[in-house]
Amino acid sequence: MLEQSRDGMQSVLDGQALRIKSLLDTIGKQEATIQTLQSNLDYQNDLVRQHNSTIENMQKTIDQLTAKLSDLTTLTTKLNQDILNELGVLTGTNNQAQKKSKSQTSNEDVKSVNAGGRGSDDFTKLSNKEIIDQARKLYREKNLLESKKRYEWLVKNNYKVASSLYMLGEIEYQRSKFAEAISFYKKSTSLDDKASYMPILLWHTAWAFRYSKDMDNYNKFLDSLIRLYPESEQGRKAKDLRQKNKNKG
Repeated sequence: MLEQSRDGMQSVLDGQALRIKSLLDTIGKQEATIQTLQSNLDYQNDLVRQHNSTIENMQKTIDQLTAKLSDLTTLTTKLNQDILNELGVLTGTNNQAQKKSKSQTSNEDVKSVNAGGRGSDDFTKLSNKEIIDQARKLYREKNLLESKKRYEWLVKNNYKVASSLYMLGEIEYQRSKFAEAISFYKKSTSLDDKASYMPILLWHTAWAFRYSKDMDNYNKFLDSLIRLYPESEQGRKAKDLRQKNKNKG
């Protein structure tokens, strides 16, 4: 009887031991799962920290680029204003030259009208687009005064004013009317200082100064051209000229 009781207790103990072992195995598996989850969580946290660091670095870069862009915008605005101021000074100092050449210019214009024949003003009946096409064609053909009349008409009728003023400057430049050319260049720049023809405008302005024997302003405009449009054909020419002048000095 005692032996049977002992065997029963042993059986109970063995059963409990198996359950405990099963529980311990389950706990071991859960702990392994927890460790795996913890490792994944740590990995994800590392990724988050790396992403946050990357985002912070990107934001710093964006802030730096924004600051540089703001500085460049301010510098460009200042340089453009300097150009307008310099053009203004020249325009003021050349008023007398303009007055002296006005009479000669008027006489040449009259000759052009007479040479143009009775139909020379018929262009006023055309559309603005047709007139500007005519003006460009006449300019290419070196018929400068007839081209000038059309560009003046376009300015008067508020059509492509900035570019028309620029072309009036080009016409006067070709006619060696340098004070008048600079005056038109100034007006054009005041309306659109980012036009595609700006490098040519500055280049011709510089040379208009040189032909007027104003070397100080000639060099100033070469420098402005180099600063604002260093990669343009005119900017590279200006840089070469300034370098040659320094070497001679």
